[in-house]
Amino acid sequence: MNSVSNKSPYPVNGRPPDWSEPTATAFVPTAVQLERARALKRFNLWTVYVPMGVVGTAVFALLVYLFIIAIWPPYEDTRLFLSGIADIILILTLLPVVLLFGLLLAGIIGGAYYWRKSRNESDAPALQKQYGRLRLLLWKADQKLSGLYRRLDQLMPRVAGPVIRYNAFQAYLSTWLDHLKRQFKRHEAE
Repeated sequence: MNSVSNKSPYPVNGRPPDWSEPTATAFVPTAVQLERARALKRFNLWTVYVPMGVVGTAVFALLVYLFIIAIWPPYEDTRLFLSGIADIILILTLLPVVLLFGLLLAGIIGGAYYWRKSRNESDAPALQKQYGRLRLLLWKADQKLSGLYRRLDQLMPRVAGPVIRYNAFQAYLSTWLDHLKRQFKRHEAE
């Protein structure tokens, strides 16, 4: 007894008639694109990966060597040598931080001097004396941005309108063409 039925509820080949066939268009790169990809891989290998590997291996080997001689120093002067290397590494690591904070401190001192000098000027406008130069500058920037936002609010509907109409027409046209295709398929099936 075979209880499994091979009959499908759908006509013709067992699929509903409205399902479209999946397209099998796979992207195939051109020979020029493949050659560019190979050239890029070669370039990255010899100019990025190999130098990084060599430098990384050298640094790792140096660290392992320093670690070994720190644990088992061959001579008594080795500890002084390691201390000097540790000092050099510490100085080189902290130098960018010290320079950054030095520039920040110089900027703060220069800004305070400029602010103090601008507050003491007698020919400064009354608003500048009352609110300060920075606040007035920020207010001016706020007014410019508000004007820009108003212009964008006026411009965007004029830009979006044609785009929306084009997309609506495209959707209408594709729906209409799909409907026509279904009508022709129905007539062909009959």
